[in-house]
Amino acid sequence: MLFTNVTQLAVLGLVLILGLVLGLLIAPKGTRWRRQYEAERDAHAAYRTEADTKWREREALTTNRDAYVRDLEAENARLKAERPS
Repeated sequence: MLFTNVTQLAVLGLVLILGLVLGLLIAPKGTRWRRQYEAERDAHAAYRTEADTKWREREALTTNRDAYVRDLEAENARLKAERPS
């Protein structure tokens, strides 16, 4: 069975702590990942802005189209009412 006495457990603990400290010292502080995250965040914000702009343009066209159709139908009804039978 592994680690049967206190000395072995103490050595295991020290090795784990040393490995953690060494890993933290060697780590690149996350600058690469932070840059990639910020670039992705900016790209997503630009996409959302562009998508919202396109959606507003489509919504304006739909509103204008509905008003145009309503005006045409009113004009058609007026002309039918004026037409002599």
